[in-house]
Amino acid sequence: MPTRLFHRHDAYFKRLLDQPGTALALLRERLPTAVARRLADEDPESLPTSFISDELEERRPDRLYRTRTTEGQPILVYTLVEHKSSPDHRTGLQLLGYDVQILQWWDKLEGRDEDGRLRKLPALFSIVVYNGEERWNVPLTLAGATEGGDDDEIRPWLPELRYTLLDLSQTDSGVLSRHRVLRFGFKVLKYGARDGDVREILKMLIREALAEELDDEIVVLVRFVMMEPNGLKKGVLREMLTEVTPNKAERLMSIAEECALEGRSEVLLRQMARRFGPIANTYRQRVMDGSMAEMDAWADGLIDGKTLDQLFTAPPSNPS
Repeated sequence: MPTRLFHRHDAYFKRLLDQPGTALALLRERLPTAVARRLADEDPESLPTSFISDELEERRPDRLYRTRTTEGQPILVYTLVEHKSSPDHRTGLQLLGYDVQILQWWDKLEGRDEDGRLRKLPALFSIVVYNGEERWNVPLTLAGATEGGDDDEIRPWLPELRYTLLDLSQTDSGVLSRHRVLRFGFKVLKYGARDGDVREILKMLIREALAEELDDEIVVLVRFVMMEPNGLKKGVLREMLTEVTPNKAERLMSIAEECALEGRSEVLLRQMARRFGPIANTYRQRVMDGSMAEMDAWADGLIDGKTLDQLFTAPPSNPS
């Protein structure tokens, strides 16, 4: 049986930062103090990151925000979850590539004022959230991971980038955030990626959510667990919910099942469109109305290289 609740973190992370107040809390708590204290008291604007060239673009767990200082100066913040099991010594280089593309994108759209004069580039900051179990031991600067970076005379001439880091495994769960939804979400990322008894981990997280009165987050958690290859069947999930919260189990499970179907259909339609191009409305409706067994069969068909017509003519396999 798989020993992790989550193998993919991108969708959960993005959904977490889309909740009211979580993005602002992240920026206030994890940006350098000198920057955080200058932030305007307003929710940052989420910007697209589809322009960032990356072979794993669809699965890249990131968010780009635009905000401003109390004096009106523009600020961009790029946030990335580093979900490898151990620290990546090329993180600084990876971020440098992303930052260049972000600034080029901004320059193309907003680089000149209404009179055609060049504007200064906005301040751009990077935050990395790391949920591997090994302690992060990589320098938080690009120069620190570069030959000559420890030479005071050479370092000023090297390409440079500095990022802030939240190492989930090395941060006490109680101080992951002062924002309760963000704190719980970070706990899910922290423990959901660990090897262990997935049932006990899930029950622990559900109890944590109940203690914080976060019923909606339980629904989201169960929904994502249902969509992961972790060996937990719906019947087992229902039993676990009944054990932890008998009075709410059926309602929470019913909502989670409905949300899981909706989320699975959206993923399938996106995968089909990437392979076949625009999907006819008749097929789109079939997917939106499909059962979990049908969606499993369609996903298998995509892997097997079937055509669009073949996907929808083959009967779904019976779930075990």
